[in-house]
Amino acid sequence: MEQKGKCAITGLPLNPQEVNADHIIPLSRKELSPSVEEDNIWLVHKKANAMKGTMSYAEFVDMCKAVLEHYEESNRLLNRIRNKRVKPISKDVFDQWVEENCGEDGKIRS
Repeated sequence: MEQKGKCAITGLPLNPQEVNADHIIPLSRKELSPSVEEDNIWLVHKKANAMKGTMSYAEFVDMCKAVLEHYEESNRLLNRIRNKRVKPISKDVFDQWVEENCGEDGKIRS
């Protein structure tokens, strides 16, 4: 097998309890490729597959890059929250903020 027992996305070794057959182009995203063929499957670690969800591989890689680029800022915020220097936001407060600051299209108003 071409993958040599490793996840096609992460390169982690695969075992039967952790492997998923993943659609490279998600079936729910036929707009990306109208004729999805049988060669649309690769073996991936179940956690990588769960993270990828319905994203294409390219979208998933772009999202991973964004997470890595934002890592230090996220860590600083997480530490401030853990040290009680920033209060976590409740769902009700968030919903109110969205209602006040976002249009019906979900985008933040300028």
